Amino acid sequence: MFDGSAFRTWPLVFAGAIVFATMFVVLMLLVEHVAGDGAYPTRAVKTIGGAAFVGYVGTAWIIRLDLPGTEDPWW
Repeated sequence: MFDGSAFRTWPLVFAGAIVFATMFVVLMLLVEHVAGDGAYPTRAVKTIGGAAFVGYVGTAWIIRLDLPGTEDPWW
């Protein structure tokens, strides 16, 4: 079902991480807007977005360790 093709190259990994982090930032901004005084990029929003980005890249790195043919440098 999942073959790891999204993690074959580092540009794909970083593109996926940006999309993943953006989804979390948008979700946090919506929560801030509903529960708070407005949709402002607070420290919590930036922290969740950064954590989502780093978590995606870290997970991709672990998955790439087991993929055949991904022994190339970071590009």
